[in-house]
Amino acid sequence: MDKEELAAFVDGELTPEEAAAVVLHLADHPADQAYVDDLFAANAALADAFGAPASERVPDAILDTIDGAAVRAQILPFRLRPVGVAAGLALAAALSAVVVLLQPQDGPALALGPVMGGSALAEALDLMPSGAVTDLPDGRELMVLASFAVEGGHCREVEVLDRGAGQMELALVCLEAQAQGEGAGWQVEVVLQEVLETAAADGFVAAEGTEVAGLSSFLDARGAGLALTPEEEAAAIARTWGR
Repeated sequence: MDKEELAAFVDGELTPEEAAAVVLHLADHPADQAYVDDLFAANAALADAFGAPASERVPDAILDTIDGAAVRAQILPFRLRPVGVAAGLALAAALSAVVVLLQPQDGPALALGPVMGGSALAEALDLMPSGAVTDLPDGRELMVLASFAVEGGHCREVEVLDRGAGQMELALVCLEAQAQGEGAGWQVEVVLQEVLETAAADGFVAAEGTEVAGLSSFLDARGAGLALTPEEEAAAIARTWGR
């Protein structure tokens, strides 16, 4: 994938479909992931520098960028952000992984595209706090892992565990603030499907596997910060997520 497309991803200039394709590409291309991380770091340094009074000296990070030196900021990856015990345990379940982008289809709890209004998933996204678990009609378990404020709305990270199949689906589902009319509901924007190894009769343990960087990159592209605190999340739920 060329550098121009990666830069457009960082700048938020791609369509959701194009951005999702970049997310999948980054999961398997660590060099490109490092390049994207550097771009996010440079953008953050620029924002910090030019948000300060003009009388202050230009930060060294900006001078290094202008001089062509490699910039490597201390960015806290999504997997290490303080999102609470439940989210941390779920994200630590890593995951001999097959990363796939799901196309819209009937049946799966998590499918790319609009979430059906009135469905168990839609109700969970509207009302459940992070860390809560509910059973879906098909027997799978749904947990909301974390919530984020993003540019123009909110995103929630959700997990669906299928113990029978030994699979986990991890998705980012977003809602535009004050959205109305057709397409105004939650939208599944990216899905990661991972295979779990059986450990004992009472459950599953994660296999040793690769790090999942896709959701982190997608959240960064959407302008997400740290996960909402329980109080911030409760307020967003009470406001019906700004709708």
